[in-house]
Amino acid sequence: MKSNYLLLAYILTAVVELILLGCDLSFSIYLRPICVVLIYSYYVTSTKKNNFFLLFYLTCELVNEMFFLIDFTKYFTLVMLCYSLATFSMLHHLWPLYAKANFKTELNELLRPMLGLIAVMYIFWELTFMVFDNLPNNLVFFPALLALLSWLFFCTLIPVKNKHPDNFALYIMGGAMGVMAPSMFIYEFLWSNTVVLYFSLFSMIVLKIFLVNYLIKLQNILKSREEFF
Repeated sequence: MKSNYLLLAYILTAVVELILLGCDLSFSIYLRPICVVLIYSYYVTSTKKNNFFLLFYLTCELVNEMFFLIDFTKYFTLVMLCYSLATFSMLHHLWPLYAKANFKTELNELLRPMLGLIAVMYIFWELTFMVFDNLPNNLVFFPALLALLSWLFFCTLIPVKNKHPDNFALYIMGGAMGVMAPSMFIYEFLWSNTVVLYFSLFSMIVLKIFLVNYLIKLQNILKSREEFF
């Protein structure tokens, strides 16, 4: 019950943070560390243990989001490095599921997710050409792009073979990341509309909620019966 209150407190604080973004950027930024404390406390209270990979992810994302809001162009290298580190650190949790799954399966099972993944990659490819010349540092962009595509790959293919009901959250996590990351670039380099900014930050909130809830259930998923694979 206590953990549910922490999750509710995180959601309310995150919503207030979004509302304040249009009024007082500095106060909105000050609330972000509180959000990290709340969402991590929710995980610890639910599992009765620490997760240093999750804490590392949340810390990197905190730095990423804060400096994105302050000045994405000026702190581009820092934001991209933190994003890459955060995303790759979370792949540590998905790897056991991927390694356990047997991907010797019917082609029609893989066809739809693969076509979806190819379509997303094409969109990212086109977006890359649109913003590439405006990027302050091209070198750090590619590891970040690799991190994003790796995340989408794992989130798309794991539920195909491991049909545990809780793995449906991976689709939402992949979709949230697939919205959040590109919209950051769209807002900064193509279309600085407030709606795009809110869309990006809201996607990040959704990602964190589903990610932490998924990690809380991860051990049960790994111990699931073989029929799920």
